[in-house]
Amino acid sequence: MNGEIDKTNQIIELLKEAKNIAIAPSKVAGVDAFAAGVGLYFMLKEENKDVTLIYPGSKPEEFSDLKDINIASNVSQRELVVSVDYAGTDASKVHYSTENDVLYLTVAPVNKDFDLSKIKSEIKGYNFDLIITIGAQIPDDFGQTFRELEGEFFKADILNLDNTDRNQRFGTINVIDSNEDSLSLLVLNKASKWNLKVSGKAAEALLKGISRRRGI
Repeated sequence: MNGEIDKTNQIIELLKEAKNIAIAPSKVAGVDAFAAGVGLYFMLKEENKDVTLIYPGSKPEEFSDLKDINIASNVSQRELVVSVDYAGTDASKVHYSTENDVLYLTVAPVNKDFDLSKIKSEIKGYNFDLIITIGAQIPDDFGQTFRELEGEFFKADILNLDNTDRNQRFGTINVIDSNEDSLSLLVLNKASKWNLKVSGKAAEALLKGISRRRGI
């Protein structure tokens, strides 16, 4: 019993401290995993968390009209960030233009001997400090998504949620309960223990997962 209480407290602290959270439902686990992920997404948004749902390809048909949710379907894409340190210049105008797929950024006026080393560029990707996996028995269940985010998986804390004993418990914290009929029900039953509020949108999503699992 004390072990479960300790785990619950660890999860509460993990969710509280996390700044950038990814929720990764396994496509292998079907609609139930997606529904559980969406429900958890809306609960964490209620806590004003920065949350991304990672799900490659199309959403399940049951969620075709899903709105107000940040879904990353292609995690191989990154952002190119260009910075210009124009301190010490008289620059007062910045504008950009494009021509033949080339971006031109103009900062003016600057001296003719402006130090070009003050122009920096970098590729920015995902920077998750917590990844919540749902319905994946092993990380490879995520296929290409795992390979694209492998670095993030090893840097971030992993909260691994599943309802099968075949799960290989790859998480920092593992919540595995084979007594739960569905992943959506698992999330619903754990929500209050983790101090999360089940909003209307969260409840609607979880109900779809529970109903689909039970064939209702």
